[in-house]
Amino acid sequence: MIRPALDQMASEYDVVVVGAGATGCATARELAIRGFSVLLLDRNDIGSGTSSRSSRLLYCGLGYMKPDYPLWKIPFHPVDMLGRLYRAWLTMRCRTELVREMPEHLTRRTFYFPYAGHGGRQYPDSIIDVGYRLLSSFGSKDAPLGYQRLETKEARKQSGLVRGLGSNLNAVGSFYEYQYSWPERICVDTALEAESLGVTIRNYAEVTSLKYSSSQWHVTIAERAPECHGEKEVRARMVVNASGPWVDNVLKSAAPSNARRQVLGVKGVNVMVRLPDEFRGQGLESFSSRGEPFYVFPWGDMHFIGPTEDRVDTAPENERVLSDEVEYLLGEANTLFPDLNISKEDIVHAWCGVRPSSTRDGKTLSGVIQLNESSDMPNFVSVTGVMIMLHRHAARMTVKFVEKKLGKVRERKDEKIKKATIKKPDFASFDDEKIGSLAREEHVVTLTDLLRRRLPYGWGSDLGVNRLEEISKIAAKAIGWTEARRKHECEEYLKEVSSHFLTIRKTCSSHSHTS
Repeated sequence: MIRPALDQMASEYDVVVVGAGATGCATARELAIRGFSVLLLDRNDIGSGTSSRSSRLLYCGLGYMKPDYPLWKIPFHPVDMLGRLYRAWLTMRCRTELVREMPEHLTRRTFYFPYAGHGGRQYPDSIIDVGYRLLSSFGSKDAPLGYQRLETKEARKQSGLVRGLGSNLNAVGSFYEYQYSWPERICVDTALEAESLGVTIRNYAEVTSLKYSSSQWHVTIAERAPECHGEKEVRARMVVNASGPWVDNVLKSAAPSNARRQVLGVKGVNVMVRLPDEFRGQGLESFSSRGEPFYVFPWGDMHFIGPTEDRVDTAPENERVLSDEVEYLLGEANTLFPDLNISKEDIVHAWCGVRPSSTRDGKTLSGVIQLNESSDMPNFVSVTGVMIMLHRHAARMTVKFVEKKLGKVRERKDEKIKKATIKKPDFASFDDEKIGSLAREEHVVTLTDLLRRRLPYGWGSDLGVNRLEEISKIAAKAIGWTEARRKHECEEYLKEVSSHFLTIRKTCSSHSHTS
């Protein structure tokens, strides 16, 4: 459908969902299935926040079982360990759900875990082996972990990537992981499915005020799209705050000044490099020298290396890749692959994102999904700590909470529900007609929306720059941009690429490299 003007929107809804990332889109869809009227808002585009800065890995969850204390203390923390095991089990169950329901977005890859010297720095090989076998038992025939422990000689025979590892290698774990080919498109498709069920979607609509009176929330929305202006107030029985790392910002629009902090930002940096051809399509998981998960995962002909795991308190949109973060990642990669000597000159591009981790006390991280409510804010809930692989589970949790507060509405069983899974574009190819259709019908406001979140080109090795002119002309014709607006959109796209992806070349090295 075409993005509605503010004055064309209804003024009353059962639920307003703030944040059109993976969790917000899935929650809106689930609420519509349960019979609620829903308005889905985002101050930017669908899937443009944390969901677009995902590692793109449907992670098996080994790291979630890792305790934050020495292994000998495990018997003294039974509740904590049960919680960690549950999270790993839940991750594998959600992994199965996504593999079954959105196979067009997922690709299965073979990954390896190097035992001894690398991944075995903090934990004995036997403990990690037990962890993978536990995860295997949590898997399913539809999305098996496929774990096996291989002798070094056999693993080197099978894998060019393993042959590149250092000599201090006792054995290798082999298993399957799944990659999101395109997490932004998961958000867009889910939002469009929600829309087909009656949800009103409004991207580039910022919530500027939230006030509760007469048993309703009064939500003031300001237009943020280029060349557009306006403001509208809508009323809702309940508000779901699913704005990721911006959760606390939304709270400030409604909560007293002493409201408890609900999210802590964790910054993750990834760098893209071209590794030897014999590594292509294969991935590696390990633990870094800091004891944090470390990945080398395939992306077309390239590989991403990362991530970092650093606490940050600045606005997520202001975070950029820093020189010392890149040096750390390259150092870890060169420890694993000592003969490669990867340098800053080998980096194609780099990017970062901020993960919104839950917190119970405003100071320490909590590794669980939380539904946060406050006695000062009736019928208002914030959802925190959701990774994209758990977004559907988090949506179901949230909808149950809404039903507890508002009461159940008769769940829809009509023919429309059966057709809620929209016909998705053919991801193998996009002709001019199809691109124009996406631009007109999928709430596209900017060229960045189209290239990075409706089409796959924005995450290629060239970051979509090579097709910028061509696609901008198709979009201009479809949407009705003037030539001046088209050129402005191209300039803005290049600014975004330079700011968010290529900063590394300015801060890390005097060598230039054109992707």
